Amino acid sequence: MSFFQTIAAVLLLAACAAGQLPVQPPAWNSLTPISADSTEQESGWQSGAVMPTARSEMRVAVVDGIFYVPGGFGGLTSFEAYDPASDSWTALASMPEPAHHMMVTAQNGKVFIFGGGPDLSWQATASILVYDPATDTWTKAGLMPERRMSGEAVLLGEFIFLVGGTGGTTALLRYDPAYDSWSVLPGPSQPREHVAAVAFNDELWVIGGRWGGTGALATVEIFDPASGEWRDGPSMNEARSGFGAAVVGDRIVVAGGEILGARPWTALASAEVYDTESGAWTLLPELPVGIHGMPVVGYGGTAFVLGGSDRAGGIDNRGRVLKLSP
Repeated sequence: MSFFQTIAAVLLLAACAAGQLPVQPPAWNSLTPISADSTEQESGWQSGAVMPTARSEMRVAVVDGIFYVPGGFGGLTSFEAYDPASDSWTALASMPEPAHHMMVTAQNGKVFIFGGGPDLSWQATASILVYDPATDTWTKAGLMPERRMSGEAVLLGEFIFLVGGTGGTTALLRYDPAYDSWSVLPGPSQPREHVAAVAFNDELWVIGGRWGGTGALATVEIFDPASGEWRDGPSMNEARSGFGAAVVGDRIVVAGGEILGARPWTALASAEVYDTESGAWTLLPELPVGIHGMPVVGYGGTAFVLGGSDRAGGIDNRGRVLKLSP
């Protein structure tokens, strides 16, 4: 273990002691991508072009059919784009500052990155970074009302909603990009971080996550922006945190995640799908390997899993791209 890794491990353990994470030393590797075909199995998941920079603990925004992948754990500022049509990657202008566990979405043709952590101190930021694909440039756009990381950003109508996470309150934050203004709304009844959320049927679905002694969650809460009220949704089959979720067609797909409240810590390979016709979650083919800290992106009737770590509570990034048409 290098000097940097030793210091980072100490910082991570300090965060654990403060109650931000369960206590376990982090895992490290060289973040070396694997070969594109080494995850092929008969599970139904297919491999795509490996990420140029293996990364985890990040989210993805989609603009005009291109997936924009920023930052990630380990002080990364690299920024890359994936074209699912050609199964190819392009390196873009680096981020002005590193970020991991950030909240990411797209609005009006631009990529918005909210908060996250710049390093392994586990101190969330309130920064807002905006990327313009037309000019390959970054700008800083003011500050959030509070610091936050490990939540989710979701575009719903004309607003961006930030839900879950740590570093601030448990409120639901609503951002209006047109006026650069914020509203603070009641959050879900169950506080959540390392959570996933999607816009589905004109509502905000907040799925799984974890919180302190509660551990990983299978529950779902739904926010109706028209009424401003929350209600319970259908629970998943498996509790999971640090996973990805996406709308694929008229269904919601979730995949991966981690369980940290028990020994041994576990990176999940399971995947599920929800559709309104059945009103329930059903299991999908498992991922070829358990992965956490990665996004799931829905595009063209296919679910894409990008990156992530193979080791629960640690960094073992392989840069996989996996895809399934559920």
